[in-house]
Amino acid sequence: MEQQQISPKKQRALDKVKRANAELAKVVREEKEQLRKTQDRHKYMMGGCVVKYFPEAYDFSEQEMNRIIACAFSLKDVKNMINTVLKERPDPTVSNDEKSSGEMSTQE
Repeated sequence: MEQQQISPKKQRALDKVKRANAELAKVVREEKEQLRKTQDRHKYMMGGCVVKYFPEAYDFSEQEMNRIIACAFSLKDVKNMINTVLKERPDPTVSNDEKSSGEMSTQE
């Protein structure tokens, strides 16, 4: 038997590997797309929050908004509010586990 020839059994195995790699690439693409969608929804939510409490935000450039937000976040009261919100969060291990099990059941 020549080294160039591939047995039918080996060819079937190579085909299985190609299909598995294609399936893996598809799953990775879908996961990246889902992550991107989640991040985009979060960005839109954050922008909506800014506009809700600061409707004039549309009149400012990105650089101006960065300066305004940086100044706001440097204030002691804002830092205290951030710490308060973080302390009031539910236990992250419980909420992440519940969220993960809920997401898996809806995707299956």
